[in-house]
Amino acid sequence: MSCNPQQSAIQYRFAKPKELHAIVDLVSRSFLEYPLFSFVFRDAFSSQADYLKFIETLFSMYIRSIGRKNDCLVGVQNGTIVSMALVEKPKNRHVGLLNNIVSGGWRLPMQVGVRRLIDFSRICNETEKDCFARYSDAWYVELLAVKSDCRGQQLGSRMIHDCLIPYVRQRGGTEITLMTNTEPNRRFYVKNGFTEFLSQMVERNGITVGNWSYYMSLDDPTPAR
Repeated sequence: MSCNPQQSAIQYRFAKPKELHAIVDLVSRSFLEYPLFSFVFRDAFSSQADYLKFIETLFSMYIRSIGRKNDCLVGVQNGTIVSMALVEKPKNRHVGLLNNIVSGGWRLPMQVGVRRLIDFSRICNETEKDCFARYSDAWYVELLAVKSDCRGQQLGSRMIHDCLIPYVRQRGGTEITLMTNTEPNRRFYVKNGFTEFLSQMVERNGITVGNWSYYMSLDDPTPAR
C-alpha cells in the first residue's frame, strides 16, 4: 500500500490475534537497524535476510509474551495497519525470560546463542530500569512503530495524541514513560510533549549506544503538534 494520510481517516483500536503477522512485519522492518538490537545480534548473521528473519522471530515472541497481560494498539488506514503501540500497564511489567521462552523464544538460542540473549536481556533491564524505578505508576511504552513506507506523515505523532494518550487517560493513568536509542527519536518525543529525564551510554564489546528515557504527565495540557 502506498501510504497517503489524506486518503481516509485512521481508525485506532486493539489489535486482533489474527493481525500478529502484519504487526510483526511492521515492527521488524521499522526496528531492523535499531541500535539496541543490531549491536547485540547483527554480527551473528551473514545476510540481511537472515537477520530480518531473526528479528521477526524475536518480535513475534516479544509481542505475544507482553501482550498476554497488556494491550497492543493499532492504527488502521484503508484496511492496512500503519502504526502500532505496545503498552505495559503499571502492574504488568517484565514478563521474564521464562515466559518469553514459552512464547516461542526457545528457537532464539539456536540462532544467536544463549550468551547473546542473556546479554540482550541484561541490557534491556539496564535501559528500562530508571523508567520503572522513578515512575512506578506510569504506563510504559514498550514499542511505538510506523509502517516503514509511511514515515514522514505524522503517523507516529497521531498515534501518540489520538490513540495512546486517550487510551491511558480512559484507564485512569496520569503518566507515560518510554526510552529510545536514536537521536531522531529524541527529537520526535520532545516535539510530542515528552520530557527527557535521563541520558546515558550503553556499552557492549567496545560498541557504545546512547540511551535516553522520557516522561509525560497527562495532568499537563496536551502539547501542540
